[in-house]
Amino acid sequence: MTPLVGTRALVRLGVRRDRIMLPIWVYVLAGLSIITAISFNQLYPTLVSRLPFAIAVLQNHGLLALTGPPFNLTSIGGLTAWRLGGTAGVLIGLMNIFAVVRHTRAEEETGRLELIGAGVVGRHAPLAAALTIALVTDLLIGVVIGVGMLAAGQPAAGSFAFGLSLAVVGAAFAGIAAVAAQLTQTARAANGLASTVLGAAFLLRAIGDSATSSGLSWLHWLSPIGWGQQVRPYADERWWVLALPLACAVVAIWLAAVLVARRDFGAGLFPDRPGPSDAGTTLRGPFSLALRLQRGTLLGWLAGFAILGGVLGGIAQDMSGLVNSSQQLREIVAKLGAGGDVVDSFLSAMMGILGLLSAVFTVQAVLRL
Repeated sequence: MTPLVGTRALVRLGVRRDRIMLPIWVYVLAGLSIITAISFNQLYPTLVSRLPFAIAVLQNHGLLALTGPPFNLTSIGGLTAWRLGGTAGVLIGLMNIFAVVRHTRAEEETGRLELIGAGVVGRHAPLAAALTIALVTDLLIGVVIGVGMLAAGQPAAGSFAFGLSLAVVGAAFAGIAAVAAQLTQTARAANGLASTVLGAAFLLRAIGDSATSSGLSWLHWLSPIGWGQQVRPYADERWWVLALPLACAVVAIWLAAVLVARRDFGAGLFPDRPGPSDAGTTLRGPFSLALRLQRGTLLGWLAGFAILGGVLGGIAQDMSGLVNSSQQLREIVAKLGAGGDVVDSFLSAMMGILGLLSAVFTVQAVLRL
């Protein structure tokens, strides 16, 4: 029996289980790109109207940290790639992490993979099936984005460069998630480890893109998300940069395949630490137990909100010039923030988004308990 026997059957099973979740990811990522392009075309229909906006963006380091480097803000495609490059990179990274861990470590943790492995299933088949599902979905997202942007009237080269840049970023994090699934013993730990790498990649990219004069701009070359943006869709496309996240994916997948054959089934290379024999005073009640179970997630969310708050504060300082570049944008921000000062309206609108993000933590906390 070869190590990959049974892969095709596990792929069919995985696609059936994810027949609702994966199409939603494709719809959201592709639809977000097309809607953003249409919105920019309505806000800045002419080159003259885009120039003040481009100047305001280049002067706002907080915005550059949040979105990424602008390579061509004079075209609708360039505006879309700038606005979504970093955000969509994080989203497609999360999709790959959740999909790969769901079909590997989570299946081992629940015991389902042991039952399946009792049949004619090779040692590498579950990992290969999970990666196949994730990588095919990445490619589908890239193609749909390219076709959608092409249908929106954008150049073909830039459209497919934009779609493929996101697809290869997703492939890199699929490989990273596969390695994380071999290192830990639980799906929660694997998701946490891979998500930490994703957060570090976004932070490196943000520091590198906002540090225009401090000599740290090279940091974005250490991030898969930064690699995707350095493809420069709708500008002077750098097709060779696509090889960097692809190489990262290949190396990570190879490492995961080596590790899965060298560990015990159900175990991780990083064993769980044994706890103390007796509970301390801080663990002798339901509230303290809940806090102990949530402390890692809580600290991660607090750190994320602190960083996001700093970025939004930096953006707000230069928001007046950014909003004044378009009459329609001024009206939108005023409606979202219930009128008043531009900065106050912007921060008020951001509070609504932060409220949605905090609800995600609430859902996670309740499900954990």
